[in-house]
This record gives sequence, structure tokens and C-alpha cells, in this order.
Amino acid sequence: MKKIIVAAALALSFPALAKQTTTTVKVKGWHCAGCAQETEDAIKKVKGVKSATADFDKHTVVVAYDDSQAKPGQIDKAVKKAGYKVEK
Repeated sequence: MKKIIVAAALALSFPALAKQTTTTVKVKGWHCAGCAQETEDAIKKVKGVKSATADFDKHTVVVAYDDSQAKPGQIDKAVKKAGYKVEK
């Protein structure tokens, strides 16, 4: 019985293993490099985002994030909050 209790305690003490995920977000509405920077900065504020790199010429942002903390919907919401649209 003690072994079961110890095993359960250990299982609860370790959070689910997080996986770093990378995605590319296509953004509509940029008119200058400042727009790209503003979007990049907004995405970086999302909890769990490790990096965000905007490419104005391609109208994309490459985002690396911890999938146990950040979700694609939160990233899309940050883009919208910055005043731009996510192209699906």
C-alpha cells in the first residue's frame, strides 16, 4: 500500500511533459515593418511563447511555444488584439 501512495505522490508532483511546438502564422493587414514588429511583440507577451519572429515580406510570424501553456487560439487572439487578422 505504501508503494502505491508513493507512486501516486510522485505522479502528481510532476506536471505533464510539455512539448515545444513551432507554428507559422500568416497575418493580413500589415503595411510596414512596424506592423510586423508590433505583432511580434504582442505574440511574445502570450504566456508560454518562447520566441516569435516576424517576416514582413512574407507576412508571417514563426512562433515557438510551450504547448502546455500557450494554445494557437491565444496566439491568434494576440494578433487580433494588435489590430491585424490571422489568415487561415
